[in-house]
Parts: sequence; C-alpha cells; structure tokens
Amino acid sequence: METRVIIADDHSIVRMGLGSLIKQLGVNVVDEVSNCAELMSQLNNQTYSHLILDLIMPDGNALEIIENINNLYPNLTILIHSMQPVEVYGKIASKFQIHSYLHKGASESEIHYQLELFVKNQPLQIKKKLDDTINPFSTLAVRELEILHYLLNGHRTKEIATSLGLKMNTVSTIKSNIFEQIIL
Repeated sequence: METRVIIADDHSIVRMGLGSLIKQLGVNVVDEVSNCAELMSQLNNQTYSHLILDLIMPDGNALEIIENINNLYPNLTILIHSMQPVEVYGKIASKFQIHSYLHKGASESEIHYQLELFVKNQPLQIKKKLDDTINPFSTLAVRELEILHYLLNGHRTKEIATSLGLKMNTVSTIKSNIFEQIIL
C-alpha cells in the first residue's frame, strides 16, 4: 500500500514544515487539515496510511476523537505531534495504540529520526520514555485529562460542560476526582 499521510494541526507553518520533511522521506501524498472536523471529513473521503495529529485544535481536544478514529480506521498509523508533555499524555496515547509521540520542542535530529521511524511503521516506544518518569497525571482517565486541560487554560465549569457536552454536575464531579488524584 502506498504511504499516504495526513497532517492535522492548526498552525499552517507546522503543517508545511512537517509536509516538507515527510516528502523528503519519499512520501508523495501529504494532505493537511487544520481542525478536528476537517480531519474527520478528510478521513471519511480519502484513504490514508498515516496521521500526524496535534492534540489541541481550535474545535476541540483530539483526545475526544482518537478512539473514534481508531475504531473507524484501525490500520491508520498515528503520531501525536504536540506541545503537551509526553509525561502527561503519553499513557493515554499508549492506551489508544498511538504509534509515537513527538514533542514540538524536540531537536531537529529527533524530529527527523521519529518521522523516519513513523513513515517506516517502526514505532518509537512511548512506554520506554514514560517508565523513568514520576507522573502525578498517569492515573487520570481520558475525560479527566480533557477537563484538566480546560481547567489549566482558565475555563470555568459551565464553559467546560458546554464545550464537552456534559452536565455541570458531571464536570464538577470529575474536577473533584482530578484534585483528589493529583493532590494525594
């Protein structure tokens, strides 16, 4: 099967840079989208072998759609490319069988190395990177991480509930669970 890559990131310069690097690795088909809705539409209309996915998009957190993507496109190889720390989101990525996790602050040599492994379907083991870290967020579930992200960005309970389509009581309960897990 031909390697076909789609890059989902809300910054055009990031998409252009990644696209250029991927093409240097011999990939001819590299498409780009800038939000979750466009990504789901494009995945529905075209067949891709690889997805480079930013976690935080203008229309939501990609954690909200990863499970759906895995269910609909089980053969899609996914690389998370994000400013969010792997220590916080890596275990969730592993849970969803994400191929690898590339931090946007990685060195040029690390970016080249991981992209080459990615295109060749040779996973960089996220678990190995996580084994040496002490992480207070490792016990959080996907929904808890989503809500934590909104909290850290200054959103209030009502805004979070509206954004995620939840009841305010549900968000409050999850917030309490987060605080209990992180503080204890």
